[in-house]
Amino acid sequence: MKLVVFGSTGMGGSAVVAKALERGHDVTVLARSQTSADKAPHGVRVVRGDALDPAAVERTLDGTDAVIQYLGVGGLGDGKPNDLVPDATRVIIEKMRERGIERLVCASNMGLPGSGAVLFRRVLVPLFARRLPPILDAKVAMEAQLEASELAWTAVRLPALKAVSDKGTVKVDASGRATGYSITCGDAADFMLDIIERSQHLRAAVGIAN
Repeated sequence: MKLVVFGSTGMGGSAVVAKALERGHDVTVLARSQTSADKAPHGVRVVRGDALDPAAVERTLDGTDAVIQYLGVGGLGDGKPNDLVPDATRVIIEKMRERGIERLVCASNMGLPGSGAVLFRRVLVPLFARRLPPILDAKVAMEAQLEASELAWTAVRLPALKAVSDKGTVKVDASGRATGYSITCGDAADFMLDIIERSQHLRAAVGIAN
């Protein structure tokens, strides 16, 4: 399968690229800088450009079968509003629609309305992660764009990502509710690739954790 991964340089996105290559998929990524392009694994097709640039996104999508969007602002961000994720998602959806590409999987977050993580949002965020609310707000806007589209989308609501060895098991809630507070990058990547290969959880937000 030919896959495009947006946000391939982050912890989660790089795990998706590595796992996809292991499974024998053809992978294309979009790199904003030459430094990022040079870090792409051997065998990955690299397109230089920005996810907010419709022309660059269109070049990246050339010939693809499915898309994984793993964009973010990095870590907990700076606490300021940032529209990168919803703005880039809008461009990606528009260009996918124009090219007749249907399958889109997006990394979302635990803590969104409907995720059931009331304690997380009302207690832990105010106490320990005051910079996180703008990130959650951006993912709320992203999920609204997905719901308004006609694509075969899935929003994967992730807890904290851990760069440790895979556990090999994932707890899944098909209603999008939280199932735990952490997941390994590799297990999250495997789940995303599994649901693309098996056409699962279409037009739904799903919660996962280890």
